[in-house]
Amino acid sequence: MTNTNTVVNEGAESPAPGAEAPNPAAGTVLEGSGDVTAPGVGGDTTQPAATTPTPPAATTPTTPSAPMAVTVTYNGTAYTPKDVTIKKGGTVTWKNSSSGNMWVASAQHPTHTVYSGTSRSAHCASSYTGAKPFDQCKGETTDYTFAFDKTGKHGYHDHINASAFGSVTVVD
Repeated sequence: MTNTNTVVNEGAESPAPGAEAPNPAAGTVLEGSGDVTAPGVGGDTTQPAATTPTPPAATTPTTPSAPMAVTVTYNGTAYTPKDVTIKKGGTVTWKNSSSGNMWVASAQHPTHTVYSGTSRSAHCASSYTGAKPFDQCKGETTDYTFAFDKTGKHGYHDHINASAFGSVTVVD
C-alpha cells in the first residue's frame, strides 16, 4: 500500500509503520489534490490528472406545430405548394387562380376512393348522404376548402388535369 500523503522525491518523510515505501518510478497521487506526481528527480513534477470531458446534455429537437389552415394555389397546370401539413381538424383551401375550372379530388384518379373509401360515382351522386367526401365533385372556377379529420398522408389531384397533384399530411 502506498502512503498517499508522501510526496515523491521531495523531503525526507518516511512511510507510516507497516506501509510500503513509495515507488518513485510509478508516481504517487497527492491526496485531495487531483494531481499525480511524475516519476523523476527534483523540482515540481506534478501534472494535472487526466479527466474525461462531460458531453453536452442531449436535447430533443422541436418540430414546429402544424397550422390549422393552409392555402394551396392552382394555376391551371400545378399546385403551389403541392405538399402541405396541417393539424387534424384543420382545413386546406385550394385557390383557383387559373382562368379555367379546377376539380380537387382525393387520390386515386379517376375513382377518388382513397380518403373516404367511397367511389366518385357514389359520393358525388346527388342522393349521397354519407360523410363529406374529399372531392369537389365537379370542375369549378371557384375555390374549394376541405376539413381533414383523418391523420396520415393523403394524395390529391385535379380530376380535369390529373398531372397536377400533391399531398396533405395530417398530424395530431
